[in-house]
Amino acid sequence: MAIVKNVEFQGNKVISTNNGDISINQGTGELLIRKNGVILTRINSQGFIYSETDGTRRILIGSHPKDGHIIEAISDPGIDIIQELSR
Repeated sequence: MAIVKNVEFQGNKVISTNNGDISINQGTGELLIRKNGVILTRINSQGFIYSETDGTRRILIGSHPKDGHIIEAISDPGIDIIQELSR
């Protein structure tokens, strides 16, 4: 038997831990995972972006920033994948 639970709320919902939080924003349709104020993971309608602990966006699975086609891309250490693909 499958158990399904729908949670309905308006606006932004934040679940906090000692040094991070998970934020679900209904208005923007995003899920953000932060640690020490740095966004590590962003999931939205454009896809999934994973960042290093310094905030450098390294992994993109989703829409290409220029033309929107679906890609999987990983940048070299220290290189922002969104800036690299937007050139």
